[in-house]
Amino acid sequence: MIVIGIVGSPAGGKSTVAGYLQDLGAAWINADLIARQVLERADIQQQLLHHFGSKIADNDGRVDRAKLALEVFGDDASKRLALTYLESLIHPKTRQRIYEELLAAHRSGRKVAVLDVPLMFEVGWDRGCDEIWCVDATWQTRLQRANSRGWDADQLRAREANQMSIEEKKRRSTVVIMNDRSLDELFETIDRLWRSLLIRSPQTETHCFQPDT
Repeated sequence: MIVIGIVGSPAGGKSTVAGYLQDLGAAWINADLIARQVLERADIQQQLLHHFGSKIADNDGRVDRAKLALEVFGDDASKRLALTYLESLIHPKTRQRIYEELLAAHRSGRKVAVLDVPLMFEVGWDRGCDEIWCVDATWQTRLQRANSRGWDADQLRAREANQMSIEEKKRRSTVVIMNDRSLDELFETIDRLWRSLLIRSPQTETHCFQPDT
């Protein structure tokens, strides 16, 4: 099984690329979705509410993800500390679930798995990938997309501040995809890469590795 790691800038279009690869037959292992599922666990909810207090709670007394994001995303020391605490709860369980989904994709006979992890290089998941694809777009394009998600420019910058620079991600990647044009043009690019990938490495074995702890 070929493992493709997807990286890029916030609102650059990683999920669009990963979703299209899934349509082509790849297994999409979405770390954000897995992390949200981990966040819904009762034990995690209790620990977060105990740590941050009612300011992150919604009307039902559960963690409001938007309120939690305001507490952990930013460039000041207190928010970095808050993010470190959140990651200490979420990341170990998320890593284990990612590993389990990779093995499940391999055992089911999938030819390609797409590993969509925001901190790909920082936590070492790139070492288990055959290729890394980096998806980027101009600031203005990304801001328009971010606005559609309810983020303003400051929130977009805050998310960028907690990631490796896009320049470094591009340097470490096998393929760089600029996503500023139409969806049809993006999908044509992915189609070409997909065909090349399967022709070049049809029998690639999956990397059966344990995630970092």
